[in-house]
Amino acid sequence: MTHNDDETEELPDALIEALKSADEAVPLITARVDREVLKMARDQFADRKPAWRRRPAWTAVAATALIAIFVVQLDEPTQQVNLSMQAARPADITDVLKLARERAGDPAAQVEIDALAMRVVSLSPAGASQ
Repeated sequence: MTHNDDETEELPDALIEALKSADEAVPLITARVDREVLKMARDQFADRKPAWRRRPAWTAVAATALIAIFVVQLDEPTQQVNLSMQAARPADITDVLKLARERAGDPAAQVEIDALAMRVVSLSPAGASQ
C-alpha cells in the first residue's frame, strides 16, 4: 500500500462520531485515593494469617521431609575415586582409562577421574608444589 499525498482519505462520519464519543478522559487516581484504597485493603485483610500459618500441618511435614533428606545425604558415604590407595601398585593412565570406561556418563565421577588423570600424568614429582 503506497501513500499518496494528492489523495486524501476520509473516514465515514459515523466512525468519526463513534471515535469522538469513545474518547473520554482517563480517570486519575490521586495519592490520597491510593492511600485510602491501601488502608481499606489492610483493614479488610488484617485478621488473615499468612498461608504458611494457615496450614501448619503441611508446613511441618514439608520441613520434616527436608530435614530427613538432608540427614540421609550426610549419612551416605561418598564414593571417592582414588586408585593409588586401593591398588598395590601406583595408578597409571591405563587405570584411569579403565575407570572412565566403567563410570561413563556419571558427571560426579568425571570430575574425580579428571583430577586423578592430571595427577597420574603430572610431570612434577608427587608432593611437589606446582
